[in-house]
Amino acid sequence: MGIFFIVGDLAGIASGLIHSSLAMEPSFPLNIAASGSEWVLSAILILIMGLPLAMIPVVLYPLFKKQNEVLAQGAILFRGVLEAVCYLAMTVCTLCVLSVVQSNTDQANMQFLVSQLNDAKTWIELILAIVFSMGSFMISTLLYQTRVIPRWLSGWGIAGAGIYFIAPFISLLSPAHPAFGFESMIGFMIAPLAVQEITFALWAIVKGFKQPVYTESV
Repeated sequence: MGIFFIVGDLAGIASGLIHSSLAMEPSFPLNIAASGSEWVLSAILILIMGLPLAMIPVVLYPLFKKQNEVLAQGAILFRGVLEAVCYLAMTVCTLCVLSVVQSNTDQANMQFLVSQLNDAKTWIELILAIVFSMGSFMISTLLYQTRVIPRWLSGWGIAGAGIYFIAPFISLLSPAHPAFGFESMIGFMIAPLAVQEITFALWAIVKGFKQPVYTESV
């Protein structure tokens, strides 16, 4: 299961690097027309990032449902279904940028449409952050209750998800709408959960899960 995290994270990093390298060029978005394959690859990598991550609560469901079936189903809804929908929407926005650049001869109109698509992707990323943190909280809570990993690690995930949950609301409600990323003022709120998920992935690969201990939900 830890492989899902690793594949998702590596795909997300690769997508971000490709997207940033093209978006930061002075000729953007005109340069997209000549770099269509790279732009499409960055979009595909969003899917490669999102779909394995969305499988995590599905894989864990047989383990979790014996502890708390409602919470286990909630994890599938948020970290599975809704997260996958957000990734699909981000992919569509990215691909639509290429379509706009290739089909538009009016540069002013093209710039406007590309800007709108980029803004839409940004808003979707903020919704994704809310969905992601809620699903992560559910998964970490179930991991904490079943004790299949050390409680310090699952407790870290619970705390990290709570902090992460606040970050997108700061961006949404702030007049300046700070970027949702490590480069912004809210980056420190993202880091705890990001590091915890990497640690959890490595732990799952190297150590695996202990025998679950099913208790009353607390």
